[in-house]
Amino acid sequence: MGFADIVTALVPVAALIALGFGLRRTPLFSSAEFWAGAEKLAYFALLPTLLFRNVATVDIAAFDLGPLALGLVLPTLGAAGVLCLVHRLVAADAPAFTSVFQGGIRFNTYIGLSLSAALFADTGLALAAIIGAILVPLVNVLSSLAFELFLVDKHSWLSLLRTVVLNPLVLGCALGIVVNLLPVELPGLALEVLDPLSAAALPVGLLCVGAGMRAISIGEHGVGLVVAAAVKLLVLPAVTVAALLAFGVTGEAARVGLVFQAIATAPSAYVMARQLGGNARLMAALIAVQTLLSMVTLPLVLGLGFRLLG
Repeated sequence: MGFADIVTALVPVAALIALGFGLRRTPLFSSAEFWAGAEKLAYFALLPTLLFRNVATVDIAAFDLGPLALGLVLPTLGAAGVLCLVHRLVAADAPAFTSVFQGGIRFNTYIGLSLSAALFADTGLALAAIIGAILVPLVNVLSSLAFELFLVDKHSWLSLLRTVVLNPLVLGCALGIVVNLLPVELPGLALEVLDPLSAAALPVGLLCVGAGMRAISIGEHGVGLVVAAAVKLLVLPAVTVAALLAFGVTGEAARVGLVFQAIATAPSAYVMARQLGGNARLMAALIAVQTLLSMVTLPLVLGLGFRLLG
């Protein structure tokens, strides 16, 4: 798979994001309530359905998940640890650091699933769902811990557990795993209901990503913006490639894993920042900056990474 293939796969993703950005600024679709409702529909219903449907029906036994999980989890933990060690250097205060932290480790699930499907068709989408089941709980736990450890207004461990367990993406993956392990398959009628809902998840989600992009204001947080972007778009992918190779993971599974580690941070990070006392304005800038930069870095990072991963 060459550079041109990766760019071609990125075109519809970028187009939908740009369309959402443009629609949000037209009189017909300028309503904040409309986009808030669309975001809730995508995040709480459509995307969990997509993850559930793909995790429930994929042949998990066909993949060696242990080495794949280690090759993705360990670099993420390493990036999180390094960011925590240098938190005074990359952020002016604790709320700002929680945004930099999220910007350094979280990923945009909509873009990850869309790009995996565009590059590797149904196999890529199935692998993306499995990788989501590995990484979504991890980054949510780590992000929640960052708020717990660095903010003055701390929350109870019960609240932290509730935040992770009730995450709709975590629930979708968990229910999919349960159904996958059952000795029966999903009935055809159920799939006929799930399939159109799953098909709507990615275009609606990408439109919302574009609509949610805000004006970029660097100001006093320039260092945090640069560090979070460098870690998420360059350092984490590079370490992931090394880890996957060290654990003997190659082929499509490794490539899809790299996609998730190389894409921009998640729009849902803004919601967490706003709800838990982080710097929401900085988080919005991080999302916008990384989403724009990733359109340049992804072809380069994935092109090189795919060659190394076979």
